[in-house]
Amino acid sequence: METEKKSTYNADAQKRYNAKTILFAVKYYPTDITDGKRLKQFLECSGQSANSYLKSLIKKDLDEKNFYIDND
Repeated sequence: METEKKSTYNADAQKRYNAKTILFAVKYYPTDITDGKRLKQFLECSGQSANSYLKSLIKKDLDEKNFYIDND
């Protein structure tokens, strides 16, 4: 007999978790939609998520610019 695991949504826990995160969004407008389509196709072909790809680009750019912060 297989036991089903039920997950319960805890709104308070989700709020606490969200408070520990930072969210950025990218929106392509008609004037630059070609770049958005290019990115979408690249991600589909590479199998990489938009999140991981954009994080890696941003990290590389900030590292190249020697921009660091103290992690106190």
